[in-house]
Amino acid sequence: MLNKSSSLFAALVLGGAACGIKTNQIVIGQKTTLEKQLMGEAEPLSEEQMLVASVRSRGGGVHAGSADDLQSRAIAARRRQLYNRDDIGDLKVAGCLGEARGAILTIRPCDAPSEDLILLRKTLIDQENADRRAIIDWAIGIDPVLTVADRPQIVELYHRLILERAHPGDWYEGTDGTWAKK
Repeated sequence: MLNKSSSLFAALVLGGAACGIKTNQIVIGQKTTLEKQLMGEAEPLSEEQMLVASVRSRGGGVHAGSADDLQSRAIAARRRQLYNRDDIGDLKVAGCLGEARGAILTIRPCDAPSEDLILLRKTLIDQENADRRAIIDWAIGIDPVLTVADRPQIVELYHRLILERAHPGDWYEGTDGTWAKK
């Protein structure tokens, strides 16, 4: 009986060794992940990412503070962006706001804005630009490959992503400094 079980076991092992499972591996580049982080579509941070960001931030990274500080600022920034999104969209449709180079939301001349609109527009611009800086700081702070020296490239990437998501008729500043509608 032992011989039969040994033979059966050997047949299963050897038979299994001849069979192989082939899997296709899909590699997603760093830019795609970074793009998702910048646009607020990233998965929650893993424990490993939090530890890496924590170690990097102690060494005089983007801003003094822990990874928790960077993450808290980024989450608060994203929430405020979502809260302000409709007002910003309305002002873009009216031509009162535009996307300047450097991922900066800026004032555009529009028809006779009221005093309330002028105040709202200024507040929204200040908040949105601060939120964008916080998200960029966070993206640089959690990525073990990126450094502060990469910031101009990250800002350029963020600007490109904003323009890709812009609606027809939104104003933007081109690379040559001229303004156009999408």
